[in-house]
Amino acid sequence: MSLNTKNIFLLVLMIAAATLGGVLRPSISMADERPAIDLEVMVPLQFGEWRAEAQQSGYVINPQQKSMLEKLYSQTLSRTYVDQRGYRIMLSIAYGKNQSDALSLHKPEVCYPAQGFKLHAKKDAVIELPGNTVNATRIETSLGSRFEPVTYWTVVGDQIVTSNINKKLVEINYSIQDRVPDGMLFRISSIDKNTSAAYSIQERFAKDIADAIDKKNRNRFIGSNT
Repeated sequence: MSLNTKNIFLLVLMIAAATLGGVLRPSISMADERPAIDLEVMVPLQFGEWRAEAQQSGYVINPQQKSMLEKLYSQTLSRTYVDQRGYRIMLSIAYGKNQSDALSLHKPEVCYPAQGFKLHAKKDAVIELPGNTVNATRIETSLGSRFEPVTYWTVVGDQIVTSNINKKLVEINYSIQDRVPDGMLFRISSIDKNTSAAYSIQERFAKDIADAIDKKNRNRFIGSNT
């Protein structure tokens, strides 16, 4: 599908979504049907060989100012974890109770360049996690001498979404069920010039943290295979 065809399809889809939204007007919040999200509690400070640093060292890039994040999202979480060998992984999670296009603003390929980073590459990745196979995105970024490979994925309701078109389709499906979905963006990164090694360690971290999150909450973070 060419870029122009994709844009036209997306426009038609958005018009259809707006039309359906006016007719269906979903009224049930998925977030209110399920246990309330508390990122500080749900995401463990220590698991496997990883532990969160008590004093955050300023490694985590905040894509927008705190005040803007608070307007866009219900909750955010930023932590730096270190393993037994001293390797650091930066974790950033943005959660929105009422899913909207706001999560798109938080995508690393958008917010990193907005902070002065260069975007060198972007590619898809499939990561096998406990309970689900996640279609993630990987980007390579740099700021001066800082090279930061990033892995991230987006969950709408209980579904992993991989594109704006996919996201709209998922939202329409929830609307038909009279549901307003919540959403989460889960981002992992590290400062490492060896991109291949960085992605390998990030995948190991993703598996470890997914396994450590309580099973009753896991779908909220990594989606469902149904």
